[in-house]
Amino acid sequence: MKLTNNLGRSRTTIVCRGIIVPVLLLALWQLLSTLGPQYAYAFVPLQHLAHSAVALISSGELLLNIRASLWVALQSLLTGGSIGLVLGLLMVYWRWLDLALGPVYHTLRQIPTMGLIPLIGLWFGNTETAKLIIVSLATFEVMLLNSYEGLTRVEPRYRELASSLSLSKAQLFRYVLLPGATASIMTGVFHAVAFAWLATVGVELLFTVGPGISVIMERAQLAERMDVVIICITTIGLLGFAMNQFCVWLARRLLAWRPS
Repeated sequence: MKLTNNLGRSRTTIVCRGIIVPVLLLALWQLLSTLGPQYAYAFVPLQHLAHSAVALISSGELLLNIRASLWVALQSLLTGGSIGLVLGLLMVYWRWLDLALGPVYHTLRQIPTMGLIPLIGLWFGNTETAKLIIVSLATFEVMLLNSYEGLTRVEPRYRELASSLSLSKAQLFRYVLLPGATASIMTGVFHAVAFAWLATVGVELLFTVGPGISVIMERAQLAERMDVVIICITTIGLLGFAMNQFCVWLARRLLAWRPS
């Protein structure tokens, strides 16, 4: 009982400490907004931000565009991430595939994903397909690398033990390689989720077809609506933070068997 109370107090303390900096930043923001018209434009008063946020939510515009951005990120994450994961596993199992694709992959991954936008744009135009391809490539690269590295870095003594037990390839993968690579694969998932969201926000600014949170932001920038720009930036950050926290929760569940 005493241990439970201590844990509860420690969590409350952590939460309280975590909100100190945001509260101070909000107070500083509000103070700067009162220093003059030029400051009020750059640092929109919090009450005006709240009013604009309520208007965007009430009209359904913000939620519609958030759903569109999340859908692009999710589709690309599932497509690119799944292909990268499977291909990484196959490259470890089949040496000839590693030799054939390894040099091409390691060359292409030196090119920033956003550096491929002109080429993808010429091939597919200003379309949803172009957006999906760019974001999928961002998740594909990181998942392939982490799944490949995770399997190849399983400790040799575990492989030797599996060999002494005469495990089949399927048993070796299920009981030795996959558990040993899970931490690395989860790291890949962390990075893939972050890259998918960042790439989605980026490509929406460049490919203006369809709805998206960045589309609202770009229109607001052209209309000199600083309040809407700030709301969009805040929304992007909060959604990214929520995704990261979900990945933390998922990793704790999947890796609960590992010693801390």
